[in-house]
Amino acid sequence: MDIESILNPERVFGSLQASSKKRAIELAADKIAASLPEADTGTIYRNLIEREKLGTTAIGHGVAIPHCRLAESETITGGLFVFEEPIDFSAHDDQPVNIMFILLVPENETTEHLKALAMLAKAFSQESYRKALIEAGDDQDLFARAIDQGGSSEAKSATSQ
Repeated sequence: MDIESILNPERVFGSLQASSKKRAIELAADKIAASLPEADTGTIYRNLIEREKLGTTAIGHGVAIPHCRLAESETITGGLFVFEEPIDFSAHDDQPVNIMFILLVPENETTEHLKALAMLAKAFSQESYRKALIEAGDDQDLFARAIDQGGSSEAKSATSQ
């Protein structure tokens, strides 16, 4: 499994503004629902907030991975959001979040859910990957950098300047 298998350009947004964790999740739910005809904003938002109430989904280093199961979802679906100003997610390392990856998983996909979370945690543990996402010029560039987990985004960035 890789990020490209769960993410598409319609669900990648950089330079967004949100004043709080709830507002960030609401904004993300709205944008993801626009690309998923089988799901609606309210259901996505409620499920993500219910999961967040169990404990923060911030994994440190300015990254959060809000995730939930969704009855309407047929496949694992991701959405990537980079915020202009970091948001308090009550992270264990006390760092505010500026990269948020939303993960929606079909109700019966336990193993794949865990694989997706592990894959994302590994990618976001790399400082060079996080930096490349934050420095993306626009949504298209952000998508290209997001699916390039192999670490060559630095080389691409250097050659495009």
